[in-house]
Amino acid sequence: MVKEYLKRNFVPLAVELIFVVSCFIVPREYFIYTNCLFYLALFCYFLRTRDFVLKEWVSSFRGGKGYWGRVALTCAAFFLAFAVTILLEGFFPNLDTGNIALRRNSWGTLIIFFISTVLLPAITEETFFRKNLILLDNKRLMLITTAFSMLLYALEHSLSWWGIILTMIWALPLSVAYIRTKNIHIVMTAHFIGNLMGNGADVVLGAARLLGG
Repeated sequence: MVKEYLKRNFVPLAVELIFVVSCFIVPREYFIYTNCLFYLALFCYFLRTRDFVLKEWVSSFRGGKGYWGRVALTCAAFFLAFAVTILLEGFFPNLDTGNIALRRNSWGTLIIFFISTVLLPAITEETFFRKNLILLDNKRLMLITTAFSMLLYALEHSLSWWGIILTMIWALPLSVAYIRTKNIHIVMTAHFIGNLMGNGADVVLGAARLLGG
């Protein structure tokens, strides 16, 4: 079972390992590029394997009140998780979050930032960290694989133990929503809305700064 599980996820796991290792080798000013390459590599892989099918995701939008109600609840839980981590950061300001900072000081890097923080993460992260890594059929394995998926999700975002804990808190509502609904498109949509509101605002502010000179 473990061997089959790892074999099925070998390519995405290898891509994440390469990305995490690169963060200790590549200068920080290039993280904006390596981060984008991480998402593009996973996106192309999931399109090829059909783990992600755009048409299916778009079709899910016609799910009616039941679908959008669950999306709204997941969004609310996702935002609450962010609020909790902000409070925790305020309580322990001296602890290093180790966040992988993405510098965007030009139109080119701002576009890359938009692609890698708004357009692709909901697709690649939900397909990889929730759909492919969490096993729903076995309760004991579900708990283990959920914890494993949350840890990998955190490692893609942070390079310190404190940051990993905080990021796992972000992952919790998304993981619970997937386990409860067994519908990756609900979680994917909520994640996309959250990124659009949060990172999308950063893109707008960045564009305003560039326009202002």
